[in-house]
Amino acid sequence: MTTDQLKTLLGNHKFALLVAFLMLIMLGFGFQLARYIDKGDGLIVKAQKETIAILSTDNNKLTTRVNQLDVEMELTQLENESLTKTLVEIKQQLEEQQQLLTFYERVVAPEKSDSIFVADDIELFSLGDNNYQLRMVLLQPTQQKSVINGSLKLSIKGELAGDAVAYKSNDDNFIGDDITFRFRYFQAVSIDFSLPKTFEPESLLLSTTVYRYKTNKGKYERTLLWSDIETEVNMNGLSLSPVSTL
Repeated sequence: MTTDQLKTLLGNHKFALLVAFLMLIMLGFGFQLARYIDKGDGLIVKAQKETIAILSTDNNKLTTRVNQLDVEMELTQLENESLTKTLVEIKQQLEEQQQLLTFYERVVAPEKSDSIFVADDIELFSLGDNNYQLRMVLLQPTQQKSVINGSLKLSIKGELAGDAVAYKSNDDNFIGDDITFRFRYFQAVSIDFSLPKTFEPESLLLSTTVYRYKTNKGKYERTLLWSDIETEVNMNGLSLSPVSTL
């Protein structure tokens, strides 16, 4: 049935009422459909907000954990650096103690030797501007020890303006006096001196007459090449000598 036939059958008034009724039904259905869609959108938005809140909470927890791990890692690195530094210091102390122990063992329980006197651990340090410091340890290597004494003479030989020259410890223009020693076990010696700028040192000679009280117990001489002493000093660097003792 067409619209015109329905209009002819019902008449204009009833047809208009029918159309109005159908429009009201469609309007109501559209309104309900809109409410349903709006409610669905609200649920979706709510779910999205809840999801965002959960993700934000998880993200905050993860961020906090990452920060904690960063702090723990930094503390671990600092602890490792501290432990490494401590181990290096302990190793250095052990090496120094071992050197000191070896030295005292050599003093207290030396190997058998016919010599009553020896100059050992000889080191030469350049202080700049032709100033030097000579260090050595005087030892008594015999098993039976008693106080010995004497004067150790120092002589440095070399060339100055093409001439052979020797500077002796008792020269007024050098050290001014020989090195006096008196000890039972060992004595550390440190001497500061200067040399002319154009002087080329070649060797260092140590010599002395050793006395036990007033009895002459023999002579001691030792010659060292200047280059050998410098090489040894450059390799070993500065070191502390034990104090002298009777």
